[in-house]
Amino acid sequence: MRTALVFLITLLLGGQALADPFRPSVKDQISLGKRAAADVRKKEKVLPETDPRVQELRRIGNKLVTQIPEAERKRRPFEYTFDVIDSKDVNAFALPGGPIFFYTGLLDHLPNEDAVAGILGHEIVHIRNQHWASAYADNTKRRLGLAVVLTLLRAGDTVFDIASVSDSLLFSLPYSRRHESEADRVGYDMMSALGYNPQGMVDSFTTLKQLSGGGSRVEILSTHPDTDKRIQALSKRVSEEKRSFEPVQPRAEGLYKPIPEKTNSSRSKTSRLL
Repeated sequence: MRTALVFLITLLLGGQALADPFRPSVKDQISLGKRAAADVRKKEKVLPETDPRVQELRRIGNKLVTQIPEAERKRRPFEYTFDVIDSKDVNAFALPGGPIFFYTGLLDHLPNEDAVAGILGHEIVHIRNQHWASAYADNTKRRLGLAVVLTLLRAGDTVFDIASVSDSLLFSLPYSRRHESEADRVGYDMMSALGYNPQGMVDSFTTLKQLSGGGSRVEILSTHPDTDKRIQALSKRVSEEKRSFEPVQPRAEGLYKPIPEKTNSSRSKTSRLL
């Protein structure tokens, strides 16, 4: 019913949907992301820039950002940052406007740099394609209902109010499965265009599946498209590749920690992942 409401609004408004007044502007997304990132840095143990895991993440992340066309960067000047949180939580997340955080509970177990690039590419696409902003707009329309939304849209005013966005909504608002699939697809394109082996993206989801095996709850497995299906779809795409890639690149010595055969059911918890 709620999905049908959003779809009906889009049909009725036609081209107006491109200028959705319920969706936060690029400027607002950057402001919200900075606010939320500052809160994360106050509450979590964020590793210093001298930590080799932070250096690795930033090197790969900044390299991926170079794949965004210059015209798009000027149109949407998101400020991408990459940080690592020292925690056993199996998690990674992107905030609107550019901040990306990885938890060591996930990063430490990614087996190669290509796997790190796979998840980073996915997260960058969430920011680049404004998935949180779209989810916020859709959520607002569902709450208000069709009649109120159409009245507001026909008035032509900007409806979004940055002061009304709670910190919890910045972290808890889920992406749609369409957004997740798009992040997988475009993230794959970004990493492979740089020469990263796309098998690394398969490896990253295989790792997530393994981390869920011992009773630890990995949120991605409950709120995202089926993990096995994602692995199958990515593996199929890799097998159909016409391009040749170098073998996956091992991470620097000491950065990768194999997953124990039996994970402790209390070792990790997650919020929204990917």
